[in-house]
Amino acid sequence: MNICGIDAGGTTTRCILVNENGELLAESKAGPANYQVTGLANVAQEIRKAINVVCKEAGINEIDVLGVGLAGVISKEDIQTVKNNLLLIKQVKKCCITNDGEIAVLGAYAGEPGIVVVVGTGSIIYGLKENGVTVKIGGWGPLLGDEGSGFWIGLKALQAIIKTGEGRNANTSLSSILMNSFNIDDLEELVSFVYQDKLSREKIAALAPLVIRAMADGDQVAKQIIEKGCDELILMITAMAKKINYQKKEIAVTGGLFNNSPFYDLFSYKLKKLSNLKAINPLYPAVYGAILYGALRAGLNLSLKKTE
Repeated sequence: MNICGIDAGGTTTRCILVNENGELLAESKAGPANYQVTGLANVAQEIRKAINVVCKEAGINEIDVLGVGLAGVISKEDIQTVKNNLLLIKQVKKCCITNDGEIAVLGAYAGEPGIVVVVGTGSIIYGLKENGVTVKIGGWGPLLGDEGSGFWIGLKALQAIIKTGEGRNANTSLSSILMNSFNIDDLEELVSFVYQDKLSREKIAALAPLVIRAMADGDQVAKQIIEKGCDELILMITAMAKKINYQKKEIAVTGGLFNNSPFYDLFSYKLKKLSNLKAINPLYPAVYGAILYGALRAGLNLSLKKTE
């Protein structure tokens, strides 16, 4: 018996294969796979790539159970569409699919109740109740949500430098920092760059580290943006804690932005001050949560064994 877990996200797809004892057999990576952004064909392609590598590395021909956490799946119809496609992969015998937030909370607490905050290109908060029911807050995408995310921070920074250029905002080093990053000279070029070149969500999110660095260097406009982003995330956490009657004093945090020390430090400080909660690292990364999700759906009792 083997179980394959896949964490398919907007930046990368990570895959691990374990045996029935939870021991690692193989692992691989593939490209980005967000159902809403890159589409079904791309999702299936990247997952196939990842599966082919672990099967070859482990010397097996079949995946007994495949657990997938996929960015961008929202409805039951989304999940069924992806599942039908993945079941066409000849190696896969059983397939279980959910969103990337659910596998994050499963991995963060090894299947125990808890709350996880995932902040990267987008933002989402997942809670796991005592009865095993999961609850989501956020994850509504760039037009309707993603507060506090890399995209949100990048977009607010772009809006801020336009206001500064028109005299509606305080002077900020972000103006030169962001325009230099695009190799442009003025706001008119910025507008063309954003709209005509259709600046992607990922490229806007990639501005977030520049904004965080500007904050660390003392830029007040950048600081206001980051503080507002942290406040929005904490509002979501507070709402989640009420929803699931959360009694613990820790919140697991994961995602690219939390790898940035100034952002993590400010968020942790505000979280403790405003909610009396402590930010902690997950017990296991989301890809292990995908393993656990697949095992649970298949009725298997699996103990995780992390090797990293």
